[in-house]
Amino acid sequence: MSNDYRSPLSTLDISFEHYVQRRKAIENRRMSGNGLPNYAFALDYEYRRKLDSVPQLYNIAKKICATYASRTLQEINMDGLLAGPQQFPEVYQIGCDCAKTLGIAIPNIYIVNNQGLNAYTVATDEIEPLIVIYSGLYERFTPGELRCVIGHECGHIHNQHTVYNTLSNILVASGQIATGILSAQLMNILTLGSEVLLRTWSRAAEVTCDRAGMICSERIEDAYNVNAKLMYGGAWGEHEVSLDALKQQLDMQRQSMTKLNELLYDHPTSVRRILAEKEFAECEIFYQWRPELKQSGMTMRSREVTDQRCRRIVDVMKKD
Repeated sequence: MSNDYRSPLSTLDISFEHYVQRRKAIENRRMSGNGLPNYAFALDYEYRRKLDSVPQLYNIAKKICATYASRTLQEINMDGLLAGPQQFPEVYQIGCDCAKTLGIAIPNIYIVNNQGLNAYTVATDEIEPLIVIYSGLYERFTPGELRCVIGHECGHIHNQHTVYNTLSNILVASGQIATGILSAQLMNILTLGSEVLLRTWSRAAEVTCDRAGMICSERIEDAYNVNAKLMYGGAWGEHEVSLDALKQQLDMQRQSMTKLNELLYDHPTSVRRILAEKEFAECEIFYQWRPELKQSGMTMRSREVTDQRCRRIVDVMKKD
């Protein structure tokens, strides 16, 4: 044998620096030019830019949210149970899986005693992200559906929704902004128009995070079932989502004047969310994240076309 023999593996660069460079290259391919993940709904970014243009809104909201988030973390830590390797290990593992998929730090996940079907995220730049899951949701959702829920909440973290998302949570939870001097300051700039803008952004942000939940899911159908169960409660077992029936239900919503109530909703109606999810299931971006789910002969749309179609679905004032 010649002394010149070299293993074909000898040319591989296995240094940590090379590994980091490869990881960064992969992540960069998954980012948009605006610094957000490429799956983010375009309206999310568009309305966030408008919120940022409201003078002092972000800075004052950040101060309020820092106090609120810190207090909420302490209260939840007293009343809820923190998922970890030794308690609710399956929930903890789902959190680890979703964080790894999206490329974020593992969040703290608490389960609290509340029979409602809800989960939410509280975070600011100052504290670690906190995901709260109601026991009612944990009990009625399958492990696959729970994965979509946790993936959705991780999406808020991944897309840097923290301050405005927490501010929206405060509005919904308390019916008022806050108390004291900061409240007066915020009320001076948070007019009805800017509050409607905050709600409009929040609805767009939920579409983004539904996409994150789909990316973290084991089955796309689990994402549809999550929003269906938010409507009917999920107490009677599994229910197959009918696309035709959903479209008819959305047509009824669009033709009714009660749709104006949605202008102050911080989430799109579940019907809208499911139909928007079905659009993303046919988007090429989804399969960049989940190539193993792509089927031969599948026709896919671009992100731009997908976002246009989703705009028509979630636009409250759209008639058809």
